[in-house]
Amino acid sequence: MTDVQLYLAIGLPVFAFLLNIALGVIQTNALQARITSVENSMNSRFASAESNTNARFTSLESNMNARLTSLESNMNARLSGLETRFDTLTDKVVDIDNRLTRVEERLLHS
Repeated sequence: MTDVQLYLAIGLPVFAFLLNIALGVIQTNALQARITSVENSMNSRFASAESNTNARFTSLESNMNARLTSLESNMNARLSGLETRFDTLTDKVVDIDNRLTRVEERLLHS
């Protein structure tokens, strides 16, 4: 066996092993870069979805507050009208009671 054959027999597998390690590192770095890119993309998508959802809930909340305020004022107006009618009805019942009392007194004295 010559010196060149010995060097090739020892050096070629070592070179192939080192080349394999170097390519593995390069591939790992490329994969890491892709994962980072996907992670950044997903983070931006989630942030966009979160801000969109927050805006929609804020809009819904303000809409519901306006509707509840409108309903409250409507109910207050209706209850106020009912109170007025009830007071009028109570006054009429008192008037009828007073008249009936006077009629009873007249009937008793006659």
